[in-house]
Amino acid sequence: MATPKVSVIVPVHNSKDTLRRTFESVFAQTLPPEQVEIIAVDDGSTDGAGEELDRLAEGRPGFRVVHQDASGGPGRPRNVGLDLASGEYVFFLDADDHLAPEALERCCAMADENGTDVVVPKYVGVGRGVNRKLFERTVPFTTIFDAVPNLYGSITVLKLYRRSLLERHGIRFPEGVLSGEDQIFAVRAYFEAKGVSVLADYDCYYWVAREDGTSALQQGGAPAAAYFPKIKELMAFVAERTAPGPVRDRLLRRHFMIEVFSRFDPRYKDFSEEERRLTREAARELLDEYGNPEILAVLSPYSRLIDYALRHGMDDLADRAALAHAEGPPEIVVDGDDAYAAYPGFREGTVPDEVFLVRGPLDMRHGVTGVEWRDGLLVVHGYAFVNRLAGDRQQGELVLRRREGGEEVRVPFESGGEKTLTARIDFTGRALPPGRYDAYAVVTVDGRAHEGRLVPDRNAGPLPGGRVAPVAEGLPVITPYLTKGSRALALHVGGLGGRHGPASPAKIALARPGLLRIDAEIGAVPVAATARVLLRRRGSDDVRAAELEVGAEPGRLVLGGEIPVSGLRRGKWDVLYEITVNGATGAFRAAVGEAPEEGFGRRGPRPFRTVAGNLSFEIGSGSVRLVRRFMGRGA
Repeated sequence: MATPKVSVIVPVHNSKDTLRRTFESVFAQTLPPEQVEIIAVDDGSTDGAGEELDRLAEGRPGFRVVHQDASGGPGRPRNVGLDLASGEYVFFLDADDHLAPEALERCCAMADENGTDVVVPKYVGVGRGVNRKLFERTVPFTTIFDAVPNLYGSITVLKLYRRSLLERHGIRFPEGVLSGEDQIFAVRAYFEAKGVSVLADYDCYYWVAREDGTSALQQGGAPAAAYFPKIKELMAFVAERTAPGPVRDRLLRRHFMIEVFSRFDPRYKDFSEEERRLTREAARELLDEYGNPEILAVLSPYSRLIDYALRHGMDDLADRAALAHAEGPPEIVVDGDDAYAAYPGFREGTVPDEVFLVRGPLDMRHGVTGVEWRDGLLVVHGYAFVNRLAGDRQQGELVLRRREGGEEVRVPFESGGEKTLTARIDFTGRALPPGRYDAYAVVTVDGRAHEGRLVPDRNAGPLPGGRVAPVAEGLPVITPYLTKGSRALALHVGGLGGRHGPASPAKIALARPGLLRIDAEIGAVPVAATARVLLRRRGSDDVRAAELEVGAEPGRLVLGGEIPVSGLRRGKWDVLYEITVNGATGAFRAAVGEAPEEGFGRRGPRPFRTVAGNLSFEIGSGSVRLVRRFMGRGA
């Protein structure tokens, strides 16, 4: 076999049920098969995984299976695979996970094009959380010393590595460690690499949680006696390779957050007394050696409390805090301009208040459960509250903020039940300049405001269409919509209705040759109005208008009338409604369901539906085929 482009190394221990999916994802790679070397190391499996590997490798010359006694962790089988690998690159894949078809080709190309030694692929969590915002864009070249992107947010080994980098620096895995063994490997590679690439524009790696919860991570990882020496080695390496200052603080802070204080998460309550003691002592040693105020100041109140308790020999308080934390986040206490997380020890006279201080915005929960027009008002149903704070301390309002000029419409939330709120927005007579308005929930606690964009819940249902509303200076169409990307609630205030305009689909027909009949209903405030229908020729100032009959019903206007269409110039003519209320006029496009063909001749006006769902006409000679070609096109 020629030298492969990449060696895929897979440690296997009792993963029989997932092996076929894992290795078929490697077989399906877009790299030619001869460029992909597969090395699977069976680490003493007892569930038939070893035999399954032999079956999968049968007839595949590039697939090598190694069987060995159980070694107590994935480090040994990965090292065996590395010693056997011959590819230019190596890629570490776990036996529970799988790859997207272009993953290896794209990763290798990224390293080739940019001369980088490590490529971080885009991960997709399957049954487990993955921070999708960690690497939001592809970065061709970066290093561990750059704050953005945050390479240290991912120190798992599941990446592409240039094999010569690993051999030149002798980078290998600690052996016999149940979890965390890959971190020192990944961190050393980051530091030794001349460059790292981040591949964020393709879902490469599907990271799967075991359904039975038996992975080392799901079971809580290695015991303290085996775990903390590896974390100490890791932090010592970082301290050795960085000077005191922001870079060292940023990297060590990550280890305190993820590796040290995480040992005091809800798993702690299930530890034996001896395991708790070893955990406290090991964490205290690391805090004494590597902790400093700059690292710890920005951590959570819980982490700062554990730090304070351990440093001051208050092991009983550390235990009380950990057990309380396992039951859920504590109550928030607001005192003037400050807020505190009321963990055990708060204002008991032994720990300073600043340890419990909540920095930054409070944990605000907000969302939309429904939007509707009711009695001429836009009604927004939802919730907005600061979590873990008594409801009677909070006041909420919905704010519509205009993007272009900052004008605001503020409407208090009314209580709709426990943690449910309703905002009723009456646009009548308001000063409301045209534009786009973003919807925010604002919650004020003792004069301190917290706000967030309002995003509909999954079960919120569709948004209603636009409505005509008489404001202080005009008669705009007000249309709710969701923004791109964040899918947050917003309003468009303007004269022309679009895809979700205020009118029902128009019914059109030729009343007789040269005379078009049009009927529709418009959601509007129930006030007296006059209406016209307009035909506006694109690319010119030509307009033909006709009065419409208006019937007022609760919450809507019923329109109907006829407009002459004989003698119209060739071209495309758009259909609009023009509504006037109390001297204020607004115009918007006429929606249509399906543009009819019956009754419209070859030489007369031919209706078509634009991509925005609006009604237009084509005037001029042409065939029926031409008519159909225009159906569904236009502006």
